[in-house]
Amino acid sequence: MGGFYTLAEINAELDTMYLQYPNIVTQKFSIGLSIENRPIYAIKISDNPNVNDSEPQVHMNALIHAREPQAMMTIMYYMYYLLENYGTDPEVTYLVNNREIYFVPCINVDGYEYNRINYPGGGGMWRKNRRLNSGGSYGVDLNRNFGYMWGYNNIGSSGTPSSETYRGPSAFSELETQAIRNFTNSKNFKTALNYHTSGNYLLYPWGYINTPTPDNAIFVEYSDDMVAYNGYANGQPPQILYEVNGSTDDWMYGEQTSKPKIFAMTPKLVVLASGQHKQRYFRLQSKTLCRIFITHGLQVLL
Repeated sequence: MGGFYTLAEINAELDTMYLQYPNIVTQKFSIGLSIENRPIYAIKISDNPNVNDSEPQVHMNALIHAREPQAMMTIMYYMYYLLENYGTDPEVTYLVNNREIYFVPCINVDGYEYNRINYPGGGGMWRKNRRLNSGGSYGVDLNRNFGYMWGYNNIGSSGTPSSETYRGPSAFSELETQAIRNFTNSKNFKTALNYHTSGNYLLYPWGYINTPTPDNAIFVEYSDDMVAYNGYANGQPPQILYEVNGSTDDWMYGEQTSKPKIFAMTPKLVVLASGQHKQRYFRLQSKTLCRIFITHGLQVLL
């Protein structure tokens, strides 16, 4: 897989984290099954990981698009960064002691396995899940399948099953998006980072329309700080990239009936040449500023 963890290796790493750091990380647990019956695993890092404390909760995920393994590697590195530096680094120790941090490193488990099976050396470009659509095509773009403003128009998503941005037959039609929805609704996340590649962007709602949210000033202020050291462009997708409807960010922020609003953003990471992710550690010090900032949880809101 071009040096990136396979799905089996991701799951093995989660097991290793628990074996090495059982006092601050849970065993991996399934939040649901994929359409091909694979479990979607999560872990929690906190000072009392098996206790539901009243601490602010934070969420990070990756690989909703199967061809974006560098997003997964970034949050895997961040998990290890927290675990390895707890008790020695004051910043990390504070975060682990005062936050409940939940990670889902691979949402689109079937699509990611499809790329491994068909392109074991890496470079697989399958993006969607593995639903068999009417007409014989495969896949729904899971980041167009969330319920908030699902199918708003045919610019930010597509109704054509063969399209790369096919939104599915209905909102939350896919088991994978249902798993994220149900998991999110069972928690009280304050902030979330939904990691993607490629690009140098930090995106925040709204994605479905070129109109600011009521909390735009907060998104601008915090995203400005988060990109100050990595040079990413920050803003709404329609302004700096393209429209997207039915997205994770818009649902996490916009759906406020089944859960409170979540200040969700999408870092779209720069793609490095194969193998560079380990050598350069994804420029950990600069990008960690972004992740630590969101993990602190927008203090003014807590």
